[in-house]
Amino acid sequence: MDMGEQGDHLLNVVDVEATCWEGQPPPGQVSESIEIGLTVVDLRAGERLAKHRLLVRPARSKVSPFCTELTGLTQTEVDGGLPFAEACRVLAAEHRTGRLPWASWGDYDRNQFIRQCRATGAEYPFGQRHTNAKIAFTAA
Repeated sequence: MDMGEQGDHLLNVVDVEATCWEGQPPPGQVSESIEIGLTVVDLRAGERLAKHRLLVRPARSKVSPFCTELTGLTQTEVDGGLPFAEACRVLAAEHRTGRLPWASWGDYDRNQFIRQCRATGAEYPFGQRHTNAKIAFTAA
């Protein structure tokens, strides 16, 4: 699909799943992205154009039973995922995340990327045009 001319009305909608625990993380573990869902929406047509899923291999945490119950993801599944920095490169190169506006439900996803990029040295894959869809939905 050539998105060159349609780019002015495309939106990337992002949903991140991260390692989590019922209480505090075990010593030495931190919350890390384990799945990045990305849907490309044509705002003019009101249609979903594409849906993508990137599994991410955590480097400093393990998928807890609580996390598997919540997300459906297992440690074995995410062990086959991309390193976080590579997932960021894929987002930018294959999904134009740095050029297209993006949205997420709340600010969790944006903050998770900012935190994890800082912690790992990965290049932040998104541009500055972010919409907190929860706020937009509440306003509507």
